[in-house]
Amino acid sequence: MRSCLDHDKDVLMEIIPGVHQVDDVTGSNVVLIVDDEMTLVDTGIGGNGEAILTYIRKIGRDPSDLKRIVLTHFHYDHSGSAQELHEATGARIVTHRSETESSYSGKVLLRKGNEGQDPPTWYKWVRGFGSRRVSRETYPDTEVHDIVEQGDVLPALGGIRIMHTPGHTPGSICPFLEGPSVLFLGDSVLNNIDRLSRPLTWDSRNRNQLDLSLRSLRDLDADTACFGHGPSLEVDVMNRIRKMTDRPYNVPTWRIVMKNWKTLVRFQESTRRAGNWQGGPR
Repeated sequence: MRSCLDHDKDVLMEIIPGVHQVDDVTGSNVVLIVDDEMTLVDTGIGGNGEAILTYIRKIGRDPSDLKRIVLTHFHYDHSGSAQELHEATGARIVTHRSETESSYSGKVLLRKGNEGQDPPTWYKWVRGFGSRRVSRETYPDTEVHDIVEQGDVLPALGGIRIMHTPGHTPGSICPFLEGPSVLFLGDSVLNNIDRLSRPLTWDSRNRNQLDLSLRSLRDLDADTACFGHGPSLEVDVMNRIRKMTDRPYNVPTWRIVMKNWKTLVRFQESTRRAGNWQGGPR
């Protein structure tokens, strides 16, 4: 990742030209795609709106230039500030149909809750504090304005092609920015520094679905990968993704946990810090 310093001594986190990682946010990484019309990928948790708007101004743009907010999935640590940013800028919120639910008013809203992500009782007992989850009540009502499906293309730096990658959630997407060849992986792949891994997935059906989804990415030609948690990757991206998908993913979850205990402890410690990797072992 490259950093450039402006005259006010503000650090701009530019991953590659036109693709910025927004600083001073909490929850997931937040990436800003800078073009005539700007696009945000994920927002982190609620309360990040002002930090994101400040970053937009810091690069010399007006918040009204933000036209769309693409959510890789509905979890609160990725979507919590989307409604706040929509109300501040008018940007349209975009996600896959499977990440939405209908409201009594007839509006299409982002789903709420932690479906498929709640750990089993034995893991809660072992980890204790590490099993916290966000309740439905924590999620704000977030209106979804545009639905995307597999293969749809959004306008930005040569086009953002939507890759539907169910598994982590039913409507998880991995947007592929075709011009500069950047793949946004959300929580479908985690960058654990020493190697890429798939997230802990407690339901074997979801695990099998995620495995199939990630194998569908093997033929892409991405030069840069951006993750929901952890630093971006700009070296040997696709070879590392292919090696990850070659590793077996159908082993029992308890065996994965025991084999990777130290990694999971690091994961729990890291979630207190903004944008840090939320480690998974496989």
